[in-house]
Amino acid sequence: MRSAPARVEVLFLSALPAEVATQLAALREHGMSVHVASRPERALELLLRRPQLVLVDLIHGPALNRGVVDALNREPRVSRVVALHDGDVDSYLDQVEHLTVDGFCRLESFAGVPGSGK
Repeated sequence: MRSAPARVEVLFLSALPAEVATQLAALREHGMSVHVASRPERALELLLRRPQLVLVDLIHGPALNRGVVDALNREPRVSRVVALHDGDVDSYLDQVEHLTVDGFCRLESFAGVPGSGK
C-alpha cells in the first residue's frame, strides 16, 4: 500500500500578507501547507520547519533582516527560494541583496492566479 505524498511546506515572507491573500488561498487549494511570516523573528521560527519552498514578497516587502537571509543561505540549503515581484525588483534590494534566490516570478502569474488584485 502506498502512503500519501507529503504535503509541500511553503513559507511566505511578506510584510503585508493580507495583500497576497488570493495567492495564499490558491497555494492552499493546491494542497500545500502554507505558513506566513510578516516579521523576521517569525520567519526564523518557521524556517525551523524546513519548508521546501520559501516565497519572498518583493512587492509589499519581504520583512527580512540579515539573520533571515543568512538562515536561508546556510548550506546545505533545504528550501527553494522564489522572489515574487511586479517588474520592479529594486524596491527592497537592501533586504535581499545578499539572498540566494532560485527563481523569480511575477505575483500576478503565481500559482495560476489571474491578476494580483491591484
